[in-house]
Amino acid sequence: MLNNINIAGLSEFTNEVKDDSKEGKASYGISLDWVSGTKTKVKTKNMVLGNHKIVRDFEFTIDEPSQLLGANHAPNPAEYMLGGLAGCMAVTFMAGATAMKIEINKLNIEIDGELDLNGFLGINNQVNSGFPELKFIFNVQGNGTQEQYNKLIERVMQHSPNFNTIKNEVRMIGELKTETEAVLN
Repeated sequence: MLNNINIAGLSEFTNEVKDDSKEGKASYGISLDWVSGTKTKVKTKNMVLGNHKIVRDFEFTIDEPSQLLGANHAPNPAEYMLGGLAGCMAVTFMAGATAMKIEINKLNIEIDGELDLNGFLGINNQVNSGFPELKFIFNVQGNGTQEQYNKLIERVMQHSPNFNTIKNEVRMIGELKTETEAVLN
């Protein structure tokens, strides 16, 4: 064990994927139900990793602050997205550090961005409703060298799935299904 990551397990999984690329395919999903106002509940779907089905039975709540018409009961969608990005970057960093035999004592990642809500509100269609840029800082303490840490950041930017999902254009495939309510006379 290094950084509380099973080194043998990391190596074994890497070799499994090298031997059969299908073992490296991971399918994720969520289901969201609207609760009220801007409040929603999200439930994870089961994950498929290679030939293995993994039960993922988690729920979380999303809400907006009162200034954005919510009740301020939970993080908003942008905060969850940034948290998911930071979490994925941390996993990629720590897996890389472990593979490089670097002991990490502390890792903190900060991500900041600014949205222009003129786009979201439809006031100005020329304004991008997403983050035009995200700034991130890795604060790390361990026995690595500056050169090793630089390589780890490069690894994160090349291999973190969430980093690359946000960095690269993603094809979005949408569908609308409607339900009608039965009217009782």
